[in-house]
Amino acid sequence: MSIRTNVREDDYVQTLVEKTCARIKAKFPDATFHVCPHPSQRGAVIDAHVPTDDDFDVLDLVNPELDDLLVKEDIAIYVRAVGKS
Repeated sequence: MSIRTNVREDDYVQTLVEKTCARIKAKFPDATFHVCPHPSQRGAVIDAHVPTDDDFDVLDLVNPELDDLLVKEDIAIYVRAVGKS
């Protein structure tokens, strides 16, 4: 799986990012990912490069789990479907 990331200093967040990307990759095998630390909270921003124009094709795969993570553990993982890279 192609995941470019710089959130490795937080092993738990890194594990959550990998699980989230794997869930997306299961539906979109050619997906690639670029991951950055969340700008204001513990967490990450994932740019998912996928072959779809419908963001909900991706977001439906990862929500409400990511919403629950934010509420229960105050970890913000935000996924953006940005199209093919």
